[in-house]
Parts: sequence; structure tokens; C-alpha cells
Amino acid sequence: MFSDFVLIAVAALAAGFVNAIAGGGTFFSFPAFVAAGVPPALASASNNVGLWPGNGMAAFAYRRELWAVRAHLPFLSVVTLAGSTAGAGLLYWIGNDGFARLLPALVVFATALFAYAEQIRAWVLRIAQRQTSGAGPRPGGSLASALGLGIVAVYGGFFGGGVNLMVLASLSLMGYRDIQQTNAIKNYLAVLIIASVFAVFIVQGGIAWGQTLVCAVGAMTGGYVGASVAKKMPVGWLRGMVIFVGIALTVIYTWQYWIKPALA
Repeated sequence: MFSDFVLIAVAALAAGFVNAIAGGGTFFSFPAFVAAGVPPALASASNNVGLWPGNGMAAFAYRRELWAVRAHLPFLSVVTLAGSTAGAGLLYWIGNDGFARLLPALVVFATALFAYAEQIRAWVLRIAQRQTSGAGPRPGGSLASALGLGIVAVYGGFFGGGVNLMVLASLSLMGYRDIQQTNAIKNYLAVLIIASVFAVFIVQGGIAWGQTLVCAVGAMTGGYVGASVAKKMPVGWLRGMVIFVGIALTVIYTWQYWIKPALA
């Protein structure tokens, strides 16, 4: 039991560290929950809640930028909360067995998002520039923009690996260009997504509290350390390590949840 908490603490420390520099911390913290014996669906929810304080601190750090776009936040909040609550509800509804069967596909999808983040970002920006033609942000200006953010929020409430990139892409398609404002809104919406997961699982079944609290402390510590060395850290090899972990998890979970049951 003690070794499980140590595993989660070390993994959360790594998650907070890489999130502060390159992103992809879920690839470290989520499998630690699973390895510690937390059922997959509960592990996903508990991992999200454990990483919540780090997102909250990031959102607070961007409070001035958020104030500048305060008129947009009600619309963005409603769409995000609706989508992420639906995603968290779906996660609870399919349960641990259903989520386990989807896990290899979810991990490979999140790994691909992370591996091709720059190409995806450039592609989205080209589309956004053609659509908005230099106009300012229009979060409520089209049904497509609301639908896109809502779908991203559903995914965030359900699993969340790579969701920050998807939120940034949605905001770009809405016309946001200022990188500081975009990051501020992204961190704010991340807090809302995790709040929905927390609310759904507290009402329906609860959170793995001991592991979650250990994760929160580890992630905050790792985030603080990561932020302090971010400018000195070679991001390239760190991104490569995250991608390697994602590929390894895909292989492990494919064997554990697809191939092994089929051979039994």
C-alpha cells in the first residue's frame, strides 16, 4: 500500500514537471493510478482531480489576461461545463470495464496529438486565418465554434489526454490570436473541465481520495520545480520522452485490455 502511494507521488512529481515545460503529464500520473490498483475509470477521474491544483494556480497567474476577456467567459464557461459534465457522466456510465476496453485507443490518440502538436497547431491556425480574416475573437459568433468547444469539453471530461491542445485549437478557430489571452482562457477552461469530473464522481461514486491528494501535492511540487527550470530545459528530448512513454503505454494497455482477454 505504501509503495503505491510512493509510485503515485513520483509519477505526479514527473507529471507536474513535464506539464510546466512541455505538457503531457497525464502520461505519467494516470498509469501510476492504474498500477496502484485504482480501477481505470476511477483512475482517470482521480488523476484529473489530482492535477486540478496545478491548473488552478496557472489560471490564477493569468487573472489579468482573463479580466481583459471577461465578457467572453460566460459563454465559454457554459459550453465547457455542459460538454465536460456530459463527458464525465459518460465516463461514469460506461464504468471501469467499458473504459478499459477503450483505453488503448484513447492513449494512442493522446500520444498522436502530442507527437504532432506543432503540425496540428499550424494547420488550425491556417484554417482560423481564412475563417476569421483578421477579425477579433467571436466565441459566440457561430454554432460551429460552440459545437467544436463542446466536443472538446466532452473529451476532456471523459479522458483528457491532450485536451489542452484541443482547447487551444478551438480558441484559435474562434479568432483568439493573443497567446497570453489564449493560455489564460485555456487554463481557466481546464479548471472547469476538472470541476465537472469532480462533481459527477463525488455525486455518483466518489474519488480515490488518498491517491488523489498524493497526486495533487506531487504535481504542484513538480510544477514549481519545472517552472523554475523551464528556460534551461531542452524541450525536444523531454517531448521525445513523453512520446516514448505514450507508445509504451499503448503497447502495454493493448496487451492488457485487448489481446490478453481475447486469448483467455
